[in-house]
Amino acid sequence: MPRKILIICVDGLGPEYLELTPTPNLDRMAAAGSFIIGQSVIPSVTNVNNVSLITGAPPRVHGITTNYWLDRETGEEHYMESPDFLRCPTVLQRAQRRGMSTALLTAKQKLLRLLNAGADYSLVAESPDADMIQKVGPPEDIYSPDINHWLFRALRVVLREQDPDIAYCSTTDGMMHKYPPDAEQSHEHIHGLDAILGEIVAENPAREVYLTADHGMSAKSRGLDLEKLLGAAGIAARAIPIIKDRYVAHHQNLGGAAYVYLDDHRLLGDAVGALEAARGIESVYPRSEAAAQFELLAERIGDLFVLGDAATVFGEFATAEAEVNVRSHGSRHESAVPILAYNSPLTPTYRTNFDLVAASDRRD
Repeated sequence: MPRKILIICVDGLGPEYLELTPTPNLDRMAAAGSFIIGQSVIPSVTNVNNVSLITGAPPRVHGITTNYWLDRETGEEHYMESPDFLRCPTVLQRAQRRGMSTALLTAKQKLLRLLNAGADYSLVAESPDADMIQKVGPPEDIYSPDINHWLFRALRVVLREQDPDIAYCSTTDGMMHKYPPDAEQSHEHIHGLDAILGEIVAENPAREVYLTADHGMSAKSRGLDLEKLLGAAGIAARAIPIIKDRYVAHHQNLGGAAYVYLDDHRLLGDAVGALEAARGIESVYPRSEAAAQFELLAERIGDLFVLGDAATVFGEFATAEAEVNVRSHGSRHESAVPILAYNSPLTPTYRTNFDLVAASDRRD
């Protein structure tokens, strides 16, 4: 019997969301399969991790190092949403080449653009086709509590009607940005996903299911403007918040990691010193160090890679330091993620979230 595979990325699903919400179906799957708390790719942002998941490779291989990129050679800035940025095939492309049928379902339009290569069928909850609306009903707004439930219900329809050999489904993290894991709204959101997943597994008892997250989420209270901070030390630079994307209501483009591009490379040591002395900055890595430690593609990161502490985000502010009240991600402190495999034929050797694809992509 040919293998049937489902890979799910629940955006923003830090382990604490599962710890504080009853999830009987996920618990049953974990007991029958394997479950660990592993690590996401750092920077812990959506594009970097979804591409790592769907390729089964780190950023130095697939080339996606950020949500938003400053091309140092051209001076142009890009949302890193085009498949043209990818430097290796996705699991869907590899499956297609083997004659397998494929499907991609996402909540966000940006991920559909980025991940769609190799999908025989694709669907985005932001703007679904009329046929799926007729079957599942109209989806709510991308920032609504129900958008992920709608996506899971659509996934159930696709698996039932099309039975793709391999399907990849990625939700959105609007609820995690808005509510902490102990909030009633979070319980309802996670419990709803668990209930629909239970229905999917009941209808597809032999399908392999691999579920993880792209990152977790933390409450942030301090904002730093790295350009202003460096400017006060006489160092001209451009700071790019790695989290920056078009979904500003989620996180206000404030995240726990940033790339810094210096106007004068001779000031690299001075810049490192100025940043390391600032309250809220946990680590500063020159380009080559960052590329080696986090398996990033050196030509697509800044002169410096800066990580904040658990309470700090980077962005643009009126002053170098500001008070904020936002739930966000990007740093080491949002890198713990659940990793679940159900009906997997392999002995688990998972460490990072993208190790799941190494298992699901095994050739028989």
